[in-house]
Amino acid sequence: MPSRISSRVIGIDVGGTNTDAVILQNDNVLAWHKTPTTPDIQDGVEQAIAAVIKNAQISKDSIDFIKIGTTQFVNAVLEQNASKLDKVAVIRLCGPYSRGSPPFVGFPASLRQLMEGHYGYVDGGLQLDGTPISEVNVEQLREQASIIRSKSISSVVVIGIYSPSNPAQEEFARQILAEELGSEYDISCSYTIGRLGFLERENASILNASLRRFARHVIAGFAHAVHDLKNASLYITLNDGTLSKASIAAEHPVRCFSSGPTNSARGAALLAKNERMDLEGDNEVLVVDVGGTTTDICALLKSGYPRQSAAFVKIAGVRTNFTIPDVYSIALGGGSLIRTTSSGKTTVGPDSVGPKLETESIAFGGETLTATDLVLSNERTDIIPDELRIGGHSEIQRALEDAIDQVKTKQGYATVILVGGGSIIVGKDIAGVGEVIRPKYLEVANAVGAAIGKISGHVDTVVTPGERTIEEEIEEAKLLAIRRCVAAGGDEKTIEVVEVDTLPINYVTNGSTQLVVRVVGDLCNTGDKVQDLETMPITMSTFKPRRADSGYSASGLDSLVDTKASTYDILEHVDLESYRPRIEGDIWHLSEIDLKFLMDGTGVLGVGSCGEPYPSYIACLIALESGEGLRIRRQDTLPDDALIMPAGFMGSPTVYLERIPGLNEITDTVKALMSATGHSSFDATIPNEIGGMNSFEALLTGHRFGKPTLDSDCVARAYPMVWQTVRCLNGVSVTPAAVANGCGGTEVFVNSKDAEEAELLMRDACTKQGSLSGMVVNPIRGEEARTLPSNSYSWAWQIGRSIAIARSKKVDPVKDLMRTQNGTKLFTGKVVRVTRKVAEGFTRGSVLLDQITSSTSTTSTGEKVTSSLYVEFENENLCAILKTPGKKDEVLAVCPDLIVVLDMANGAPLGISDYKYGLRVSVIALKAPEVWTTEEGLKMGGPRAFGLDMDYVGVCAESQYEAPKSVWELFGDKVERRA
Repeated sequence: MPSRISSRVIGIDVGGTNTDAVILQNDNVLAWHKTPTTPDIQDGVEQAIAAVIKNAQISKDSIDFIKIGTTQFVNAVLEQNASKLDKVAVIRLCGPYSRGSPPFVGFPASLRQLMEGHYGYVDGGLQLDGTPISEVNVEQLREQASIIRSKSISSVVVIGIYSPSNPAQEEFARQILAEELGSEYDISCSYTIGRLGFLERENASILNASLRRFARHVIAGFAHAVHDLKNASLYITLNDGTLSKASIAAEHPVRCFSSGPTNSARGAALLAKNERMDLEGDNEVLVVDVGGTTTDICALLKSGYPRQSAAFVKIAGVRTNFTIPDVYSIALGGGSLIRTTSSGKTTVGPDSVGPKLETESIAFGGETLTATDLVLSNERTDIIPDELRIGGHSEIQRALEDAIDQVKTKQGYATVILVGGGSIIVGKDIAGVGEVIRPKYLEVANAVGAAIGKISGHVDTVVTPGERTIEEEIEEAKLLAIRRCVAAGGDEKTIEVVEVDTLPINYVTNGSTQLVVRVVGDLCNTGDKVQDLETMPITMSTFKPRRADSGYSASGLDSLVDTKASTYDILEHVDLESYRPRIEGDIWHLSEIDLKFLMDGTGVLGVGSCGEPYPSYIACLIALESGEGLRIRRQDTLPDDALIMPAGFMGSPTVYLERIPGLNEITDTVKALMSATGHSSFDATIPNEIGGMNSFEALLTGHRFGKPTLDSDCVARAYPMVWQTVRCLNGVSVTPAAVANGCGGTEVFVNSKDAEEAELLMRDACTKQGSLSGMVVNPIRGEEARTLPSNSYSWAWQIGRSIAIARSKKVDPVKDLMRTQNGTKLFTGKVVRVTRKVAEGFTRGSVLLDQITSSTSTTSTGEKVTSSLYVEFENENLCAILKTPGKKDEVLAVCPDLIVVLDMANGAPLGISDYKYGLRVSVIALKAPEVWTTEEGLKMGGPRAFGLDMDYVGVCAESQYEAPKSVWELFGDKVERRA
């Protein structure tokens, strides 16, 4: 077996413009080659391999590994190429759950049309603690197989609740379907594709299944291209910078979607290895990759891998939770067009000549002035006026410096590793950067990154302490990840742990924790390589385009990646400022736009908690599609004797993202409570709190009973305890109340000694029901309803509308929020530390932010003064404290004022589970409703209620709290109030 030192590796990056190739031996570049990407990808790869071997003057038989990164798979989805995408059938192992949020609904309409074939529900799935929701029903599987066969759908996805923690049910279902359907059907399991997060894993699995036939064709082409290299193993680079055997990558194409930025960062890290070793302490290192059209910037970790994205990402408009690099991109490259405005200002881009640089730019005899022309000196570029050249350089520098400042997470000077063919346009000095490293072979850093790719092993599961502690569970997970890495081809002697992440699950009392472990190792150079290649077809005849004659034409393609945190997409053809809600009398009929506004608005009012409402948002879309609609009723016109049901969920929002609600949890509680209290009907629903998922679930409950939802709630924000409501503040009992799991398990609590006892009884029942239960508390009469917070949905709608308009204009939404919502901006910074621990079912912790570097001030002596913001939370954000060296800590905001963390990228609200190192955020505070700032209100929901040793001092003390207006006041016809 060859030693690691003697191994020769070809790394190839197949980009949209160029195909780059290098040969590495012992991490040294022997030769490299750059060539334009050919329409026939296989032919281009063959040419690149032949050229780089010739340049190295070595035998092709001396190559041990070939590692290729490609954009072919993601491009097929972005282009919505009907000949490359198959329709998919989805089988959920879910019991009664998830039925309100079916597959495909969140897809862009055109992509949904291409991919949606069939979906069905089968008994099965697991609870948080690993116990079965129900056993897999074989007869139901056989029925689904018959339907799939009748529809001639050959691509099938099986997905089970909590399958990443235990895939046994998915594998069993796959075997049954395979027996029924036969070998010509392609059946895949979701646990091999994604991690915890049911809808996101399902979406990724659908994309993967739709692409598999085309992926096998592409990988077969690669296999054919390297077939003459008899001793070489073929590997494909993945999104996280690691590798997969070619045969496995052909089955999992979505895992290869975004490998380019990772390869570039990894290659930069190797090429600048010596310079990095000389860096002091925790000096921040950024990789800046300048191409022909765009510049990608990412932070490089000490491991040599880029920092990963912390949030959900969208691929072609489809929401997923892939692990991909956290890359900040701007429209700046070597081919960017240079222009002068009528006012004499020089602009750069955003458009570019791209791959036509050598034919269209002035330096190469063309007529288009590009960024490259500003730095190349020849007889053609000498005609460029000096003022234009200086202005262009200045604008390039400004754009790059602003982008770097957005990515930096630490004060002081960063080190930049500059790579990419367009990097010649970057000057020597960059503000905020102490050193610019331009390594040798920077033109092909992405191919170098592909060449040094490693094998990984991954574990993503939920553990509950019992006989073993969390620390012991972590060690067991490490061993499992290592075994998986070795099974994938890793050399056990070189494996290292690169990620260990524990996320306590809030609102559960058994200590359940989500555990993520990732390890990487070098390839083990064994004879297995030949066997893997021989399993791959080496002819192109295996690919038969389908639906080529469908006449389908894709348009309006979404961008490849949108960083979180909102599900809201800018509606290009809707004027959001002129949009008006549909109001008829005292009923507000919701539209899809209204729901999108409410997504962000309720997230803000959730102050970091309440759960991501995306699954319930999908269920609301289904309700709209049904034609029955979703209705909100004006609060102040309700009759005194009207009966209102406070409906929602209690339990862990983390569970909610995997065990998606069904149709019965809240419905069963409503029926049980009506029976227990002697009521046969009711008039409306109301959310127990307006934050997040519960605001949507109240709407859905009303829809399922044919009732409206009141424009109110019981809190006017979110609090962790069921009894922290205006009702309990007014002395109203929590009981009678009921909780239900949607599987026939229902518990009714007729009375309780006090609110605290009711909370304990209900949470204990909820934990037994899987840590997520439908909940209804003491019904409300119309007379009491008018004493509750007013216009809660209207308030959330206005907040969400403000964010959406700002997002559509690509401006910061904070300014308008502050102007209209009784608020103030506390801080703009980057997350540098997050701590979490669970106590009595609640997640207590803190997040520390450092100021964005442009905000750093200096003393009279020139010394830098850096401030940070410390935010403490217990499921919701509790207080925000400014910390400045040499000064006393200053409390900027504290509950009951609403402390909200917003994503700087799009203004969307973040929950406490989203807080992760490197996120760039704005922190704002909204003035609390007056009911919470009274003496009694502060006792229940002020700082000392959460053990904080501080007094309440309200934000915006100079102004009075203004109650939110209703949409009726803003847009509707006048409706007389009741006396």
